[in-house]
Amino acid sequence: METVKILDRLVKAAGVTGYEHAGITETAAELFREFTQGFDNAKVWTDINGNAYASVGDKGPTVLIMAHLDEVGMTVTKIEDNGMLRIDTVAGADPRILPGSRVRVCGRRELLGVVGAVPPHLTASKEKAYRWNELTVDIGLSKERAEELVSIGDRITFWPDDVLELKNGLVSSKTLDDRALVAAELYCLELLKKRRFECRAVMCASVNEEHSGLGAKTGAYSVKPDMALIMDVTFGKSACSPDCFDMDKITLGVGPNLHPKMFEMLKEAADNAKIEWEHEAVMGATGTDATEVQVSRMGVPCGLISPPLRYMHTNAETIKLDTLLNCGRLCAEFITALGGDWRDKLCLD
Repeated sequence: METVKILDRLVKAAGVTGYEHAGITETAAELFREFTQGFDNAKVWTDINGNAYASVGDKGPTVLIMAHLDEVGMTVTKIEDNGMLRIDTVAGADPRILPGSRVRVCGRRELLGVVGAVPPHLTASKEKAYRWNELTVDIGLSKERAEELVSIGDRITFWPDDVLELKNGLVSSKTLDDRALVAAELYCLELLKKRRFECRAVMCASVNEEHSGLGAKTGAYSVKPDMALIMDVTFGKSACSPDCFDMDKITLGVGPNLHPKMFEMLKEAADNAKIEWEHEAVMGATGTDATEVQVSRMGVPCGLISPPLRYMHTNAETIKLDTLLNCGRLCAEFITALGGDWRDKLCLD
């Protein structure tokens, strides 16, 4: 699997949460369907909300593997008399890193813009964190021309640069949260082609995780899984955040919102596959699609798998490729290990 090439195409697709089908580029859901069409006997479909699915296997329990395909971004709130765009956040883009950044405006066509703010020479304070109402996007057009191409409510993403390959197996890009884990789903499918397993495995690339969890709610309801593995990034250790998680290890979520038996099964699968892991204690809602999936229908036992990611919700998110692929490998190991006693394994003592 050419992971970097797949990642490069996935992260460049415009898909701000709630507006994943912007129409100016091929969408992440379309790419997911394209990448999964080549898998033998895979059933591929999209639902009414935009979730994309690929299913393999047709006997035993149904295992849902979910990673979200939406991204954080911005929205246009006003077009000024000079043609510049006023903006606001959608789902957590960080205004601190925006001044001087290039962005993509998803108007009637793709437009390049730069984010501007009052220069530091003209501000009263030497240390100033910009607020959203102090930022504008300059697309170099008059108000009349801007209004022909841009509407209030149009979405804006970080500029879709190529994935940057760093030293020691690290890659950096926008939107690795959570398109990187969509790539891990594809890797899991590739591994399953060479394995025998006794379950129906459904990969779901979900929408709207960053905002409302809509994709997870409707996806889990329609698939009716017997259990689910949710894959989403967690916070990686760096000089800025030394107390976070090791970039070389995946984390397995443990806490009251995650099923303890799923945690034990994931630990066993990771140990059998010799995949390094560490605990991530999550003492409330996980901030991932697991929160919605676990309460679908009569309840779904959920496990949470996360690769550490540096600089989350910026245009320079950074992840280690080996750790990312180990997430897909762990899912394949978990699926392969399921047998006829899966109900007993999930039963709470």
